[in-house]
Amino acid sequence: MLPSAHVDAAGETRDEPRKSAVVKTDPMSPSRTILRVVAAEAAVLAGAALVATRHPRMAVAAIAGGALAAWATFRPGSPLYGPVPSRGPRDAPYAALTFDDGPGPSTPAILDALRAEGVRATFFILGRQARRHPDLVRRIHAEGHQIGSHGYDHGILVWRGPRYVRDQLTRTALAIADAAGPDALSPIFRAPHGYRGPATWPAVQRAGYRMMGWSRGVFDSANPGADVVVQRSAAALIPGCILLLHDADGWDPEAARDDTAAAIPGICAAARDRGIELVTLDELGV
Repeated sequence: MLPSAHVDAAGETRDEPRKSAVVKTDPMSPSRTILRVVAAEAAVLAGAALVATRHPRMAVAAIAGGALAAWATFRPGSPLYGPVPSRGPRDAPYAALTFDDGPGPSTPAILDALRAEGVRATFFILGRQARRHPDLVRRIHAEGHQIGSHGYDHGILVWRGPRYVRDQLTRTALAIADAAGPDALSPIFRAPHGYRGPATWPAVQRAGYRMMGWSRGVFDSANPGADVVVQRSAAALIPGCILLLHDADGWDPEAARDDTAAAIPGICAAARDRGIELVTLDELGV
C-alpha cells in the first residue's frame, strides 16, 4: 500500500496529501496502560458489587466480560480484538525471524550477520526510527528483507481511537517511503508489545494493513546474554515459528541490542541443524 493512498470503508482507494495531520498526544507507556486497565476493572467490580444482590447474573456477566477484555488486551494472539496470525504453516520446513523497534545502533551488526548467513528477515520499523536512520531503512530494503510497520513512536494503542491508530500508520509509512521508496513497506503491522484495544484492528484493517503477531518471544530486550538468546531461540524453532527479536529499544531510541546481534549466527546454525530455512513473513505464507 502506498503511503499516499487510503483504503476507505467501501474498499476504494483514494489519494491523500503527503503530509499527515499529526495527532498531538504523548506515547502511552505499558505502565500507564496497565494502570488504566486496572482502574477500569476496579470500576467494573464496583459496579458489579452494587447490582449483585438484585441482579446477580448481570454482575457475573460484567465481571466475566471485564476479565475477558483485559485478557485480550495483553495477550498478543487473542482473537477477541481481531485476527492476529502468530505462526505459519507447520507442514513445511520454514520459520521467520522478525525484529521490532528499529532501526537503531545494533541494526548494522544484525544486518551484517544476516548477510553472512544468507538469511532474510522481517523488520517491523518505527517511523520515529526511520526518520533517525533513513540509511538503515534503505539498507534493510536493499538487502531483500521485508519491512512492516510498528507504528510511529512505540506508544501503546489500547486506549487509542481509530484516528490515532491511522496517524501512527500514516506517519510511519511516509517515513519509510521517504527513506527507501514507496514500495519498501509491506502492508503488515505489529502493535507495540502486541497490546491492542477495540479500535486497533478495525483501524488497521481500514488502512489496508494486516495485523501480525509472533509464536515466541525470547526476551532479548532484557539483554540476557547472547548464549541465552541463542538457547531460547533454538528451543522455539519449529516449522511455522515466528520468532520475535529486537534490533533496537522502543523506549530508548539509541539503546543497543548487542546480545541479539551476537546471537544471530547461533540462531541460524540452530535452524540449519533442525532442517529449517529462515525466511520472511511473506515467504512463510502468513
